[in-house]
Amino acid sequence: MTKRKDGRWCKVLTLNGKRIYFYSSEKTEKKAAVDIQRQILTYTEKEEKGKTFAEVADEWEEQHYPQIEYSTSHRYESLLKHTREDFSDRYIKDITPADIERHINRFAIERYATKSIKDQMSVVRLVFRFAYIKGYIASDPTQYVSTPKGQASKKREPLTDEEIAIVRNSVDCTFGLFPYFLLYTGLRKGEALALQYKDIDFERKEIHVTKSVYHIGNKPYIKGTKTQNSMRSVVLLNILAEKLPRGNADEFVFHDTENKLLSGSGYHRRWDKYCEETGLNITAHQLRHTYATILFEADIDVKDAQHLMGHSDISVTQNIYTHIRSSRLNETAEKLNRFMI
Repeated sequence: MTKRKDGRWCKVLTLNGKRIYFYSSEKTEKKAAVDIQRQILTYTEKEEKGKTFAEVADEWEEQHYPQIEYSTSHRYESLLKHTREDFSDRYIKDITPADIERHINRFAIERYATKSIKDQMSVVRLVFRFAYIKGYIASDPTQYVSTPKGQASKKREPLTDEEIAIVRNSVDCTFGLFPYFLLYTGLRKGEALALQYKDIDFERKEIHVTKSVYHIGNKPYIKGTKTQNSMRSVVLLNILAEKLPRGNADEFVFHDTENKLLSGSGYHRRWDKYCEETGLNITAHQLRHTYATILFEADIDVKDAQHLMGHSDISVTQNIYTHIRSSRLNETAEKLNRFMI
């Protein structure tokens, strides 16, 4: 132990291959030795126990989040909140497969959807895998845990004929053009909110989808489309072209009172007002799903439908078509059964 020029006592130890410096401001060497010994015991005890789950989760977020979309990190953060509640202050070395199983099973007991439980388990696995790679734990306890089944997810059904009629006849309602636009383009909500008049070719009847809006908190931001396949041109149908106003090239088609991008709250206020005025209880995604139904009923080939919808994987489009075909078959069966009575 040596005394520094600033008056502090210092002791240097090599622990687990690392040089660690311990300092004390005690006046005498004897008292400083006692103080530093206490610091060494505290340090070695903490090193032996390792990091808490919260510390590892924070480190994982810091390294992982900059590599992914904001919307994905926001979803992860929401999922991880539940796991933090159960494990936050526990040392990650002490968390067992049985602990994780109890944690994940509670979501099934609380009647969460199967997909939600899978998403929850997925983010838990990511954190523990990170801890294993970093050497904080000797093995990954999540590899021994199976994801339980939850409630069946409710399918997003397309609009009924009656609801479609209301959308078609409500263009003049508050925000009425927006759902009408989604119905006849199939664009994602963010893609439509990012649309400028320069993206619409009224001569060639095409809409060029190149960007999307996302919100951090309430503030809107522009980003590129979701995937390369999302960057596409869709048909500007006559039924829509005749309803669309003409604006300046850089003006957003759907904007706030200052011709700027809609904030998160601004969008929701307009959407809620529209639903109140029309009596509809629908989502933007349902309108996109309804557009897929229109493509199916118009006998549009699945490959062309994939392009128009902006799906990166054709199996997504095929699954939608299969679901529509199945529902139509069920309706036909019901009609035939009623006829045969």
